[in-house]
Amino acid sequence: MTAPKNDNATGSGGEVGKAKTKQSKFSESSTTTKAQIDRLLACLRRRPHNTHELRKLGISHPAGRVQDLLKAGFVIESGRTVTVDSDGYTHFGVAIYALLSEPVLPSCCAGLSQPLMFCGVTA
Repeated sequence: MTAPKNDNATGSGGEVGKAKTKQSKFSESSTTTKAQIDRLLACLRRRPHNTHELRKLGISHPAGRVQDLLKAGFVIESGRTVTVDSDGYTHFGVAIYALLSEPVLPSCCAGLSQPLMFCGVTA
């Protein structure tokens, strides 16, 4: 007895996990690193935010995204605070981040709102 042939699998080698379309603009719920960095930067431009607040905004690893911004020349101060989560639990030593300054963009990027690391110019 022979196994039934799976016609759906023919010609699909190497296609697993490949994106069919390219996303040109991020949605508010996008979890790409770039989208998370954009959201983090927008938040920090308004006021300091703690880890719990940033996670609620879809930034799954705020410390990692802060590191990305630091590498791009942003100056971000971090400290510790006490927070109460949505279930009423108190958390001690939660990170809080404040944007102190942004890198100066090269003249070729003047007027762009994107961070230096995304404009394709290396300093």
